[in-house]
Amino acid sequence: MSPDAYTKDVFIVNRWILRCAGLWKPSSPSKFIQIPYKIYAIIVFLFVNLYFTSTEFFSLFYTYKNLDDFIKNVNFFLTHFMGAVKVTFWFFQGHVLRQLMETLESPEFQYKGCEGYRPGEIWAKYRKTGFKYTLGFLMLAHMTLSSSYVPPLVTAAFHPPVYGNETSAFYYRLPYFSWMPFSHLTPGMYLLALGYQAGPMFSYAYSIVGMDSLFMNIMNFIAAHLTILQGAFMTSRKRVEEGVGKSRNLHEVSREMNNEMKKNCRHLQTILRVCEDLENVHRYLTLGQATATLFILCTCLYLISTTPASSKQFYAEMVYMVAMGFQLYLYCWFGNEVTLKASEIPLYIWSAEWFECDRAFKGNMIFTMTRMQKPIYMTVGKFAPLTLQTFVYIIRTSYSIFAVIKNTSLGD
Repeated sequence: MSPDAYTKDVFIVNRWILRCAGLWKPSSPSKFIQIPYKIYAIIVFLFVNLYFTSTEFFSLFYTYKNLDDFIKNVNFFLTHFMGAVKVTFWFFQGHVLRQLMETLESPEFQYKGCEGYRPGEIWAKYRKTGFKYTLGFLMLAHMTLSSSYVPPLVTAAFHPPVYGNETSAFYYRLPYFSWMPFSHLTPGMYLLALGYQAGPMFSYAYSIVGMDSLFMNIMNFIAAHLTILQGAFMTSRKRVEEGVGKSRNLHEVSREMNNEMKKNCRHLQTILRVCEDLENVHRYLTLGQATATLFILCTCLYLISTTPASSKQFYAEMVYMVAMGFQLYLYCWFGNEVTLKASEIPLYIWSAEWFECDRAFKGNMIFTMTRMQKPIYMTVGKFAPLTLQTFVYIIRTSYSIFAVIKNTSLGD
């Protein structure tokens, strides 16, 4: 029996998003595609990640006198600064992530199915999960930006305010704070300023979603491999006997069972190395993102509490807060899945029909079960495991800090 059919190119959506962000070269070898894309990638890096992020930083000095404006400015600067950090991380450590992707997509550890065990279907299920959360996160990022840009765009384009003799300067605040190289005191120039600002904002969205969803999807397929391994351990005898055929020579079955155990153990060791490599390269980036999210959630709660519920700004802040919470949730949910699936491996090994196996098989079995007693964690900079408990802790901490700040301001 041949291995179950595994769907290919499970990271296709991640590659597409990173390509839009100027971080993943097109697969075509044509110079007419590669050269323009290289120019595009250089422009995005220099203009968006270096120049525009710097203008957001300098705008902090113009908004510090107004607390609400300053907090909002700091929030978006932190978000985009982390985006620039992730882009820089990709340039230095992207080769490690690409190697991990290749390892996870390798056909080396594919299994033939049997009754009650369909590894191809498990693989397809996790692929669908990765697509769903990646596209959902991208849609939420678009909603966040649209909630801020669509209202002023409609106002400036179709309902510009009229001032007395219609010669007064047009004034409408830009959605976000950044230094502008030109004035925008007329509806036409304001629309130009919106476009000038929106371009980098959407570029940030694609680079942030691309990097975060890639990290998420790598963890997703680590969990997929662990789930497939669970079934592989448990159904070892059934699959071996189907492969051996009707003869079922005891010596041949024993030999094939040992070969199957060795393959499963090599597969497990490979996935554990993937976990270790991902943890080593990503833990401090995860720490930076978790810290930034803690601050942003706290300040978003403050801004929402001081903004009228009927205003456009209220809904923009709500969408932004949900997007930041969802970003952290993705980290913690998929990190938790890796920990959970790894912890279940010993149970599935024990559930295998091992009673008639030889000493070598049982020795490998005991050794593997003992090894998997040690929990497998992705961490937040080695300070905390990347689990749902950590997600709840960060949410509760951000609310507690908000409550203290709010009570202090009311007391004053």
